[in-house]
Amino acid sequence: MSAFDDLQAVIFKWQDRDTVIKPKLRRLSNVKHKWRIQLVDEDSSLFNGGDFAGMPGFNSSGLDSCVKWTEEQLKSWPNTVRMAWDMWDFKHRKDAEKFLTVFHLTWPQ
Repeated sequence: MSAFDDLQAVIFKWQDRDTVIKPKLRRLSNVKHKWRIQLVDEDSSLFNGGDFAGMPGFNSSGLDSCVKWTEEQLKSWPNTVRMAWDMWDFKHRKDAEKFLTVFHLTWPQ
């Protein structure tokens, strides 16, 4: 096996691994929608051997699935705005916390 084959095997392993995805809630100031949730892949193996977090296009299949699910869930929620691929803003804290509850009931952690 070559080094390229070894690297390819690691990449395939990362794609198929079970990930721990957590929604991070934070308060924003001076904006209409004051609460932001961002989905974060907490799998620490991404950070071993190099900083892959900033690499464009390097997302786990679990995070991709979670973002798609979140997008479908929040399409019909009033007072919610999608700000980025993995980020949504909520006008009210109550709505953000309601989503967090639904998220944790749906996605095993």
